[in-house]
Order: sequence, then structure tokens, then C-alpha cells
Amino acid sequence: MKYIKLTAVFVLLFQLSIYCQNETEKIRNIVPDIEQYKDRIIVMNLKLKYIDRIFEKIVFYDSDNIDIEFDISGKEKKKLLNKDLLNIHEGMLYAVRFKVIGEGNLGGLLGEIIGFTPVILDDIPESRGKP
Repeated sequence: MKYIKLTAVFVLLFQLSIYCQNETEKIRNIVPDIEQYKDRIIVMNLKLKYIDRIFEKIVFYDSDNIDIEFDISGKEKKKLLNKDLLNIHEGMLYAVRFKVIGEGNLGGLLGEIIGFTPVILDDIPESRGKP
């Protein structure tokens, strides 16, 4: 039991270090230089805040608690994100790929989501054909 708790603490600390590793991976650092990032694809480690299946929106937030909302409506977008949306959990850390579109009316970041995967999957080694 002691080893399970120790392993859980280690995994939690590792996740926190990944989440806080790079200061440039914050939304507040992109918005002032929006023209430099416009039409570029960015991958940021963000936590899932919530998914709204009625209005077809998904919201993530960074370590500064700044939200970024993406539209997930439309056939093409649903087909693109179908596998990602199957098993999502609020509060979980994801590597979110999105294209920067510009700045919103309220000064926030506008982007088009391309995909997202749980960061924890990066830490699991591939089995390479072994059961």
C-alpha cells in the first residue's frame, strides 16, 4: 500500500513538472504577440475544464487559469475529434493542438482545435508488438 501511494505521488509530481515546464506555453504569452502566432499550429499542455455537448464547445485552461474555448460543431470537426472525445475527463492534462486564428472581442485567444491527447500517454512506453 505504501508503494502505491508513493507511486501515485511520483506520477502527480511528474505531471505537475510537465504542466509547468515551459513559461511560453501559456495563453497570456501568446495574446500580446498574436500576429507572430497567427495561422501557426501550436501544441500546449492544457487541462480540460468542460465540454458542452449542447452548444458543441470544449474549454481548456492553462496553469494561469486562463480559458480557451474551441468550437467542435460540424461534421468534419466531429469526425476529426471523434476518437479524442470518446474518453475525456474534466481536469485531466491534455496536449492540445490548435491553429491560432487571432484575438477575440474580449482580448482572448481564438483558435481552431485540431486534436488533443492525454499527456499521460506520452509517458507510457510502446509495447512494440509484445503482449
